[in-house]
Amino acid sequence: MKLKDLIHPKPNEEILMIVRESLVPKSGILFLYAIWFLVPFFFLYPLFRMGALGTIGFFLLVLSGIFLFWRTFRAWSHTLFVITDHRVIDIDQRGFFDRVVTESGFDHIDEVSYRMHGIFSTVFGYGTVMVKLHGTAADLSFRHIRNPSRVQDLLNDLRKTLHD
Repeated sequence: MKLKDLIHPKPNEEILMIVRESLVPKSGILFLYAIWFLVPFFFLYPLFRMGALGTIGFFLLVLSGIFLFWRTFRAWSHTLFVITDHRVIDIDQRGFFDRVVTESGFDHIDEVSYRMHGIFSTVFGYGTVMVKLHGTAADLSFRHIRNPSRVQDLLNDLRKTLHD
């Protein structure tokens, strides 16, 4: 899937930054899925000696490990925070058939802040960028992104150029 299919860029709109989540917070679950995939290979001989039931069990464990790893990786790769010169777009892929796309122009943004919470986020340099919007519109929040201060600075600079 191409990025242009997700955001439908407007004429003369330039993409300034595409931000993805850091893989560090997901590394634990990805490691468990890799273990899930590898463990049946250690029991390959005993499972195959059990006959058809063991063979089916082996393939079910291997295929489910591949599926879980792929599902998590796909959700990560399709979750984006896109900053253009006209708007900000938050694309959340929550499942195979569940995607939430939220966008806002810079004139609707009240405040941009970020938070780095905990030892892992401090050591690995990731955090959450929060964009407060006017009125009753849902605020945008993008979690686990690398260098959140850089994203905040870019958004504040774009807001400032809009008001000047």
